[in-house]
Amino acid sequence: MENASKALIIVGSVLIALMVIGALVLMFSNLSSYQQFSDVNVKDEQIVEFNKQFETYNRPDVRGSDLFTLCNKIVDYNRRKSEVGFDKDEGQAIKFQPMSITIKFVSQDNLLKFTYDNEIRLFDGILKNYSFELKEENSNKFESSISNKISILEANTEYGGKAGLANLAAGIGNLFFSNPSSATSLQKTKAEELYFKNTKNTKTFYEINNNSNIKNDICSYYEYIQFKRGHFKCTKAEYSSQTGRILSLEFEFTGKIE
Repeated sequence: MENASKALIIVGSVLIALMVIGALVLMFSNLSSYQQFSDVNVKDEQIVEFNKQFETYNRPDVRGSDLFTLCNKIVDYNRRKSEVGFDKDEGQAIKFQPMSITIKFVSQDNLLKFTYDNEIRLFDGILKNYSFELKEENSNKFESSISNKISILEANTEYGGKAGLANLAAGIGNLFFSNPSSATSLQKTKAEELYFKNTKNTKTFYEINNNSNIKNDICSYYEYIQFKRGHFKCTKAEYSSQTGRILSLEFEFTGKIE
């Protein structure tokens, strides 16, 4: 009888031990599942937050000035987080896929809408088939090419700096004439006064109109301002099938400038 009691106690102890072990295994399994679920949630939240900063541009009324900012964002991401980043940047370890952006002007007629006299200056040499594509790169060739030209103009004291240039571009219709000899005395005086007011340099109407450097510079700045005021619509947004992160955005000029 005593042996039977001991046997029952041993069996009971074994069962309790097995139950405890089973409970611990179940608990660790649940903890592991919870951790995996939590990791997935965190990852999804990170993807949503990442995409949000670029999806704000996925709309039909993006300004040219916004595209300057977006290009810089994409290049900065590519350099710091993607596989095309520099050697010491975080991207070389993370190796996310780099992003791309395409800006389409569609036609010659659309490009000419940014100009004053139907001569393209600012975008000359940086477009291919009326488009610019920044494809998986770590430098912003679009913004830097334009900014280099604009920085030189704004630093030129001949035009009264940035403010003077902006005013000259805004009043460009009073400065330059397709046929200067047909301008009236009032128009000539107005052009000379506008130029002097902003540059503090005295030039005659014909010196202003016949100087190709002056005309090219002010017309280039006018083109720059018009581009910043131009409206573009996002026509395509592509996402990575592996990470869910946004990979590319495509924009098209709507023909609207305001």
